[in-house]
Amino acid sequence: MIHKIYAVFDSKGEAYTPPFFDHAEGRALRTFADCCNDQTHQFGKHPEDYTLFHLGQYDDNTATITQDKITSVANGLTLLEAK
Repeated sequence: MIHKIYAVFDSKGEAYTPPFFDHAEGRALRTFADCCNDQTHQFGKHPEDYTLFHLGQYDDNTATITQDKITSVANGLTLLEAK
């Protein structure tokens, strides 16, 4: 199965989080959105500082990692739910 590789960039820290894997972008986006909407989570405290990026793919049948063009998926501020 192909797993997409994601990481979150911290604009204030000027670094990416360790990467994580998911097979669907929608699931990765939901996880990131949940974190950005949780005021007790680091991302939720400053959602404007965090952006989710797609980095590449991992094939678990061949153990092959392919780096794609790094693309922005969403900034945390755009995912905040109206309260």
